[in-house]
Formats: sequence, structure tokens, C-alpha cells
Amino acid sequence: MTSEAPTLASAGILVRADGQMLLAKHAAGPFAGRWSMPLVGVAPSETAEEALARMLRDVLHVQPGPVEFLDTIAAEGSDGSRFVLNAFTCIDWQGEPALGRAPGPYAEAVWARPVEAGVLDLVPEVRDWIAASAAATGRPAARTFDATGIGRALSDARGDLIAAYDAIPVAARREHFDGVIALDLLAQAADEEIYALNETRRCLDVPGRVWRPFNEAQWGDLVAPRADESEGAVRARLQAARGATHAWLTATNADALGAWVNHETRGLVQAGACIEAIGERDREAAARLRAASTNHAR
Repeated sequence: MTSEAPTLASAGILVRADGQMLLAKHAAGPFAGRWSMPLVGVAPSETAEEALARMLRDVLHVQPGPVEFLDTIAAEGSDGSRFVLNAFTCIDWQGEPALGRAPGPYAEAVWARPVEAGVLDLVPEVRDWIAASAAATGRPAARTFDATGIGRALSDARGDLIAAYDAIPVAARREHFDGVIALDLLAQAADEEIYALNETRRCLDVPGRVWRPFNEAQWGDLVAPRADESEGAVRARLQAARGATHAWLTATNADALGAWVNHETRGLVQAGACIEAIGERDREAAARLRAASTNHAR
């Protein structure tokens, strides 16, 4: 244990409107490999607030706004070094935090709700402070995913979708009824599956990547040139998408399926749950087809 005086640092508490706070993984130093709110050492020539503004501009690449002192946290590094972290609530910053391409103090960053933060390897004192300050009662339970089980569930959901589609008369599959074109829903299922699979892989492969939800408005623009696509071509794309998903599941281990990724709207979610959601969307599409078909028959 070192007897040196503790290092003074500023900690930025950035919280979005949805209640998620910014956490960053330290790339090196006494907290290497662990997560905390973004920190910066205070130089002898600056105040804690000035150091925080410097970190927001130079490391997170946002325009600082007002800050309010919140609390002081005593922390210890893996080498026994001691820190006094002055935590400040950051208000009305401008821009989306980004670490930049050049190597910096953080390897990656995520938005997470306080009750979700426990799934990360946090600096222990920061973990305790987040739990206490948020009056957190727990954290999301980590699940163990089985690739075979996910594959079966996806197959069942896809079967439900195809059955609902096949129940619609052939002549009506390109008609508009209740805002639904049956063949378009089938085409969208294929494109959403490919997107979900690829986005899951990207989030696992690229540190700090944030999952971007499938954009139906953009999909509508992209699918317009395929308006004359045959039903056979759509079914072939649907089958190819499912083949790619099953191939990935076969080649993927349980650790990858259980890994946490940062979802733009849902916070921290496991990769296996992202793949399971493909089946959920298939069942939602099947329900829309059945409802539209029923209304059309009246």
C-alpha cells in the first residue's frame, strides 16, 4: 500500500433523459480493464471544474454545459494508489459523447441504467456509490443462452409467420389492407433478420459500438426499387437470412451469446437476446397478417 497522498480527480456524471448514465472502460493505468464514470486528473494549475470541462471537450468530444458538485468518492487503484474523485453532475452538454479514433484513456463507453451497471466490472468504490446513490435493488440477471434452443424458437416463430402469410389468398398478397401489404411484411422480415444478425456481430466485434435499431422509414426507401420483386425471390431471401443466422449460431459459443452489448434504446442487453428478438418480430408480423386478413374478409 502506497503512503503517497491521494490523487485528485474529477468525475463526470452524464445522464440522458431516459435515465441512462455514461460509463467508460479504462484502457490503462491503475483502473485498467475496469469501468467507471469518465474521470480526469486535476492538474495543479486548474480547478476540478476546469479539469472536468477539459475532459468533456478533449476526451468525450462534447461541448460542456453547467456542472453541479454531487459527491466525493474515495477509490483505490489496482496498484494501491489512492484517488479522491469529486463527482459532478453535467447539465445540458452539447453533442453525443464519442471517444475518437486516436488511443485515449478509455477503450470503450456505454450508456447504462444504474441498476444495469452491476453487470460491468466497475471500480469497486464506484460500483458501491452507484448502487447507493441510485437506491438500486439489483441488476438484470445474466442469462445463459443455448444456441440450439434459440434456433428452435426462431424456427417456430418463422413457421408461424409463413403460416399466417400462406393463409392470405394469393391474389391479395400485394393488396393494401389495414396499412399492410403481406408480401412487404415477408420482405421486411428477411431484411430485419439480416440487419439484426449483422448488428449483433458488429457490436461484439467493435468495442464501444452502440446497437442502432432497424429503421423502418429508411427500409421503406430502400425497398421501393424492389416493388416488383417476385414472391419466390422474397421467400428465397427469407430462407437465406435464416440460413445465415443458423450458421452463426452453430459457430458461436455460449460466452458470445451471453456477452453484453449497448443497445441505443434498451441499454445493456445480451447478444443472445438480440438474436431471440428476431423471432419476436416474426410473431408480431404474423399477428399483423392474421389481423389484416380477418378484417379484409369481413
